[in-house]
Amino acid sequence: MTKIQFAFGIHNHQPVGNFDHVFEEAYERSYKPFLEVMARHPNIRFSLHTTGCLFEWLEKHQPAYFDLVGKLVERGQIELLGGGFYEPILCILPEEDALAQIDIMRTYLKKRFGVDVRGAWLAERVWEPHLARLLAEAGIKYLPLDDYHFLSGGLRLDDLAGYYLTENQSAPVGLFPIHQRLRYTIPFQEPQETLSYLRKFKDKNAQPLLVMADDGEKFGLWPGTYEWVYEKKWLERFCTALEESEDWLDVISLGEAFDKIPPVGRTYLPTCSYFEMGEWVLPAGAGVDFEHFVHEFEKREDWETLRPFLKGGFWRNFMAKYDESNLLHKKMLHVSRKFSSLPSNKKTKKRYLPLLRGQCNCPYWHGVFGGLYLPHLRHAVWKQLLESERLVDAAVHNHRNWVQISRQDFDSDGREEILMESESINAYIAPARGGMLFELDAGTYPFLNTLTRRKESYHARIHQATNEATEGASIHDRVLSKEENIAEYLHLDSYPRRALLDHFLPWELSIEDFRDGKFTEPAGFLQATYSVDRKGRDSVTLSCRGAVMDNDIEISKRISLNPGAKKLSVKYRVRNHSDIPLHIPFGIEWNLSFLSGNSPHHHFTIPGSAIRKRPLNETVRHSDVRNMVLTDENEGASASFSFEQPVEIWRCPVESVSLSEGGFERVFQSIALLFRWELSVGAQSQWEQSFECQLTG
Repeated sequence: MTKIQFAFGIHNHQPVGNFDHVFEEAYERSYKPFLEVMARHPNIRFSLHTTGCLFEWLEKHQPAYFDLVGKLVERGQIELLGGGFYEPILCILPEEDALAQIDIMRTYLKKRFGVDVRGAWLAERVWEPHLARLLAEAGIKYLPLDDYHFLSGGLRLDDLAGYYLTENQSAPVGLFPIHQRLRYTIPFQEPQETLSYLRKFKDKNAQPLLVMADDGEKFGLWPGTYEWVYEKKWLERFCTALEESEDWLDVISLGEAFDKIPPVGRTYLPTCSYFEMGEWVLPAGAGVDFEHFVHEFEKREDWETLRPFLKGGFWRNFMAKYDESNLLHKKMLHVSRKFSSLPSNKKTKKRYLPLLRGQCNCPYWHGVFGGLYLPHLRHAVWKQLLESERLVDAAVHNHRNWVQISRQDFDSDGREEILMESESINAYIAPARGGMLFELDAGTYPFLNTLTRRKESYHARIHQATNEATEGASIHDRVLSKEENIAEYLHLDSYPRRALLDHFLPWELSIEDFRDGKFTEPAGFLQATYSVDRKGRDSVTLSCRGAVMDNDIEISKRISLNPGAKKLSVKYRVRNHSDIPLHIPFGIEWNLSFLSGNSPHHHFTIPGSAIRKRPLNETVRHSDVRNMVLTDENEGASASFSFEQPVEIWRCPVESVSLSEGGFERVFQSIALLFRWELSVGAQSQWEQSFECQLTG
């Protein structure tokens, strides 16, 4: 009798910059106990993928993991999978970097475990057809992808009892379909549900092969799963059930399947990721419609037949949905180009590895996982990119002081931005978006690692959220909240939360409404197109003219760098071209990312006053301010502002409400600062103000 072949794969990952306690919890509740259970069942062979980000942490904090993995590798129970070392989305990288990521993982696994990897894990299973050639060139023979990829290409579920070959430019790679049903039964339903599904394919193929490969964190780390998987011994029962089915079932690794079973045939897959990703990438309105549409069709008996024809969005559209994702990606490409332009003798590992770490995928997108919405993940990746850029620039300029100002379409929106760069600071400006400052870095500290609060499709479910997890339930099925009444904190922004944002404000505007984004303006400078009047060696002057009620008003702002210093100098001029006076509040908004709103190590101070080391999540007004300092003591970073004339300061937190594995959560994204003046500008007169921002980082 022909046995069913069941290929089992586990993918373990923690992103660059995640908290040590999260790594530790994942190790203790998932990675270690999973392998300990599997070690008691030596006939259950499987494929294991551990990302390089996680390997680096384990080396430092839990080296026993390598002994446990090594033991199972040595006895032939585990096949190790390769992939991009720092878990990047390969298709959005320069090809040179993608090949380097795969090669570093191959070299690491050879050195650590003495194995030559042939299979790979593809981050978030984001597939684009051109990857076949790249993977083949990198020595990858096969990889698992979701059944949805294959179904979207025209195959039926009954066709997926084996694996296929694809190619690009005659470079072939094997593709294993991961059955969604198995991803949802393992470990969330009793083992017999998995066995019943496998049995359905007994006569579908001469050598039936089915694959389940998914996140290792679902085995203990996801909410509610540790008790289910280990304390109630789901994994033990699962392994025992597989062993007791050996008369009709073999549990094998992907590599064994590739060696012993010929491919079903050749196929060409469309651009794709797993089904849920297609929903998450959609704009909020479309996402709600898509979710309702799917729920309606799931009730139909022919749902499995229809499922391949229900398609969401395309992964790259995260860079259209979120400016923050796009700017991070374009910064990565910018640094990669700088590194690639170095002479070969200067392309050192020290300069290159931070760039590759900065390609870790997690903060580039957002779904049911926090990802982009988690400031510490964005911060960590930004720091790696800035570290690489700092080292590359030092090699190019031989550690001399320098300033360079260039114009280019940095963010690929069809309009030029201004890049002001020096040996110690970056200040990037978007003239066509209100002349805003959208990147400000000193050393390796990204001061504008902020997030604009947007409507998300899952916000429609916020009133259903509870704080009680259902035992064994998938994160895709639960609606949880980490705090009560979280809907009260759901606010949206109508403009990017960046810096040098120019506001003419209503007189009646309260600081609370400013914080919550609940106001409209009597003028349109905030997102207007500013002209570039002058670009000097170390400064840029922008201006914009428009109507403020009945007045013809022109705003001019000059931004200057100081060679050899981490300082930005700004001079504003508001000119009234009308024959009637102007009397109105005017504000310049800065949003700065300091990671924590209520930590004693992140604080606000007005020197010479009683306002010292105040938390950043306060909503407070300060009058007659000439100097102020914001500090991140943990990283030795600060932003100090000094004003030529006294100013009123409004400061308040910008907090998002987002969905993550643990449910709805409120996250401190930045501190919003409004420099506010009550302008009284006579007819044909002007008002001026200058200030400096001194950075350490």
